[in-house]
Amino acid sequence: MLLITGATGNVGTELIAHLAARDIPVRAMTRNPAKASFPSTVEVVAGDFDQPDSLTAALDGIEKVFVLPPGYGPEGPVQERALAAAARQAGVSHLVKLSTSGVTFNATDPISTGHRLGEQVIQDSGLAWTILRPGTFMVYLYGYAPTIATDKTMYVTEGDPVSAMIHPRDIAAVAAHVLTTPGHDGHIYTLTGGQAYSPQQQADIIGQILGQPIKLIERAPAETQAEFDRLGWSGPRLEALLELKRQSAAWDWQVFDTVEKLTGTAPLTLHDWVRENIHIFR
Repeated sequence: MLLITGATGNVGTELIAHLAARDIPVRAMTRNPAKASFPSTVEVVAGDFDQPDSLTAALDGIEKVFVLPPGYGPEGPVQERALAAAARQAGVSHLVKLSTSGVTFNATDPISTGHRLGEQVIQDSGLAWTILRPGTFMVYLYGYAPTIATDKTMYVTEGDPVSAMIHPRDIAAVAAHVLTTPGHDGHIYTLTGGQAYSPQQQADIIGQILGQPIKLIERAPAETQAEFDRLGWSGPRLEALLELKRQSAAWDWQVFDTVEKLTGTAPLTLHDWVRENIHIFR
C-alpha cells in the first residue's frame, strides 16, 4: 500500500485520484480526515508531521511514501526527520519526496533552502529514495484571479519570470509512475511544463479563453508588497515565496522533457489549466 502525505493539497489530490482510478491501494494522510473528500476506495488516516506519534498508525503496512510536508519553519526539515525515522521503524521501502526546482538551480530563498535540507534528510534515511523537483505550479495564477474577475486586469511585478509552468496533474502523474514502477531509486527529476510563458502570454491565454481581453500592468516590488500588506497577506511565508519568484527569473523559463519521458504523455498546457479553472476569472 502507498501512503500519500499532503493528501489534500494541489498535487496530493491529483495523485490520489490517479492512483484510485487504477485501483492501486492507497492511504491518504491528513490532519483532519473529517474535512477530506476522496474516492470511496481510498483509506483516510489522521496524521501530522508535527506529531510524530501520529505517524505510526499512518505508516502501518505501508511500502512506499509520497513525502510532502506542509512547510518549513526556522528549525529546518524537522518534519522529514520525524517521518523518515517512523518510516524506517515501520519497514517502509521507498520515500518519494516532492521538492522544488529551486534546489536544482542552487536558489538561496527560504523555500528552496528548506527543501534542500529536507532532501538531505530523505537521502540520509537509509531507505530507497527519489526526489521530484517541479517548477512553478499553474495554480499560481489563482493569485491574479480577483482583479481579473473584477476589472479584467492582471497585476504583475516588474521582473516576473517567463515560466515553464506545470499542471499539478502532471506532477501527480510522474509521482504515480515513480511510486508504482521500478528503476527510480536514487534519481532526482526536475519537472516543468512543455512551454515557457511570459506574463503577457499568460494574460493573453486567460483573455482568449475568457472571451475578454486582459490588461497587464507591471508594478514595482514595493507596490506589490504594499498591496499584499493591505490585503493582510504579509508574513515570512509570503516573503519567502516572493524571494523564490525573484530568483527564479534566472531559470524558470527552462523546459525539461521529464514528464513526457517518464509518463509517455506530453505535459498539459496552460490552455488546459485555464479551461479547467476559468470560473475563478469570472
